[in-house]
Amino acid sequence: MKMRYFLLPVIIISLMLFILDSEDTAPVNKSIASDSLDISYPFFGNDVIDEYIMNYLEDYWEKEHVFIDYDYYNNSSSYYMTFYSYIFDGNMLSNNIDSFLIDVDNSTIVKTEDNDFAYDPITNNKSYKEDKLVALTFDDGPNYNTNRILNILNKYNVKATFFVLGTKIKGNEYILQKMFDSGMEIGNHTFNHLLLTKYSEDKIKEEIESTSNLIYNVIGKKPMLLRPSYGSFNNKIKKVTTMPIIIWNIDTLDWKYHNSKRISNRIFSKIKDGDIVLMHDIYSATANALDIIIPRLLNDGYKLVTVSELFYYKEISLESGKVYGLSLIHI
Repeated sequence: MKMRYFLLPVIIISLMLFILDSEDTAPVNKSIASDSLDISYPFFGNDVIDEYIMNYLEDYWEKEHVFIDYDYYNNSSSYYMTFYSYIFDGNMLSNNIDSFLIDVDNSTIVKTEDNDFAYDPITNNKSYKEDKLVALTFDDGPNYNTNRILNILNKYNVKATFFVLGTKIKGNEYILQKMFDSGMEIGNHTFNHLLLTKYSEDKIKEEIESTSNLIYNVIGKKPMLLRPSYGSFNNKIKKVTTMPIIIWNIDTLDWKYHNSKRISNRIFSKIKDGDIVLMHDIYSATANALDIIIPRLLNDGYKLVTVSELFYYKEISLESGKVYGLSLIHI
């Protein structure tokens, strides 16, 4: 009996070490605080990266009334790290945002020129990990109907992801900005809605990059998710893109049946935890359906989140060129 009690703490410690050793190389949060300084920074346990970050932050040590925080979006061993610094100088508040691409495995850290990775659509509500989650997604906008859909989403205080077309952005920049300001996630749906599987790698790259650039010109951030037109993909698309490819596992068929009741019933008959729902923000029937769908899902205990939040809370890392959507698996 005494031997059992003696072995118990040994077993517990061994299990803890195993768990710690099995975790990803996520950064550990550290902070420096005083009466005039409050800095939160990541510690990776990598000499090259940690020294670079400390040298970067050293410029702020001498300043008074500094507040620095950071967000990161991890992708396998890579991290898109964004530092937000606020410096109070008398009555003035200066706001600076610097972004870095960090590869832990290869001990590299590179500062990005235009804060490409500063867009973090994750609200970090840890309680969601225990909830039933659904991601509503909308393709082919923005247009006049998108504004109505945004108003409905905001009315219920829920989030969604919009995969926008490059050709629809001009003239609808204010709607794109409203999406961003409302906390919605903005993804790339290519420029011309072509069936990219029939085109060359150069054309595929042009369709994707031109749309990302247009989005950046409006909201100051590039999208982190791609949904190819028609949900079609092949090895060329997977090779060219620098983003995860997001498909869906519930098609509401709103593009086929412009009937709000039919759209709603199709969701209710199929919905389950972890689903990604395909809709289109260009149809009035879809907007009408939302006033049926959202209250019912909320009443049934679902939380409506962005695509990035869905995978984050399900603890699934999104990787560039991989395809996600069918029961959260990737291929």
